[in-house]
Amino acid sequence: MMRSQHSTIARPAASAPFDPSVTVALICYNSTAYLERCLRSVLAATSPGTPLLVIDNASSDGSPALARQLAPDCQLITLSQNIGHSAACNLALQLATTTWVLLLDHDTYVPTDWLAPLINAARQTWPATAMVSSRAIFEDGTRLHHDGGHIHFVGHMTLQHGFAPLQNHPAQPGDVWEVGAQAATSLLIHRERALAVGGFDARFFIYLNDWELALRMRLRGWRCYVAPDSVVYHRAGNRETSWRGQGAYPSRRAFLIYRNRWMTLLKLYSLRTLLLCAPAILLYELLMLAAAVRNGWLGAYGAALRDVARRWEPLLLQRRHIQRTRVIGDGALLDARGFSFVPGLVRGPAYLVQRAIEALLGTYWRLIRPLLDG
Repeated sequence: MMRSQHSTIARPAASAPFDPSVTVALICYNSTAYLERCLRSVLAATSPGTPLLVIDNASSDGSPALARQLAPDCQLITLSQNIGHSAACNLALQLATTTWVLLLDHDTYVPTDWLAPLINAARQTWPATAMVSSRAIFEDGTRLHHDGGHIHFVGHMTLQHGFAPLQNHPAQPGDVWEVGAQAATSLLIHRERALAVGGFDARFFIYLNDWELALRMRLRGWRCYVAPDSVVYHRAGNRETSWRGQGAYPSRRAFLIYRNRWMTLLKLYSLRTLLLCAPAILLYELLMLAAAVRNGWLGAYGAALRDVARRWEPLLLQRRHIQRTRVIGDGALLDARGFSFVPGLVRGPAYLVQRAIEALLGTYWRLIRPLLDG
């Protein structure tokens, strides 16, 4: 049974017949702690002959050799430098010859029934489909990481069911849920449609790059879905950028999220939206600045804004193309769902402030949304 949680699934009248061919693409960087479990689970979950592409981002821990040992028939690409998650995903899209590419994080593993629900969801929603993601669950099996997500109109990327107890969000067999944006933990992407909008923005390196591509594909009229029957288990990531609520928050991660959020706003939002949302965006920015001061990220915050300023000219050129080719307005693209943060990042009185601001911004959104696409 197919259910859309959020809106009726659109079915454009003309399109090519559905093609289920898929390449599984694994992006690696210093992955030896995760690679054996990940690759063994993928091999068990896919039929013989399913193309497997492993792109290694200049690992220094022997990841390529381990990948070759575990999956001797895979197509292994070893890069001489770390070009980032975005550029590596683009390489996967370019090298694959199948209609679909399934991007999988290296710090994951999957059950044997992981792949079929993604393909079935893409078939059921075809020809509207841009992306279908799995339900991401933390390794303990009790908490959701996400069921895709949405973009708050201030530019915050909100995970659907983010960090919630799994039991609080049951799914029915065959469910398909529409979402506003995607995370690339386990993400099925229509290859030609992704390339048609320019693929991932390589300037993002990592973080919010998957969300930003999803939004650009949606601006062309394609749609994003979650197949909760497809489960991926998400582990701890790399120390350089990942954070699971313990230890010091990586300054590199803060820099990338600050910078990439602003690049997304400046490229994708119409001028009308930027003007109408300016008071709310400014309020949110003041909160981000306060968090940067409190947590010692002020250097990362300033570096992020300087980097956006340096990139202004190419951002403007890309913005012009995106605005010229879009077919939906920002009222349909954005929403005002509550924020989601990694547990432990917002604590005590700060959480109460967050909830009050969410309510205030929700009221503001209801006032301005009818004006966005006029």
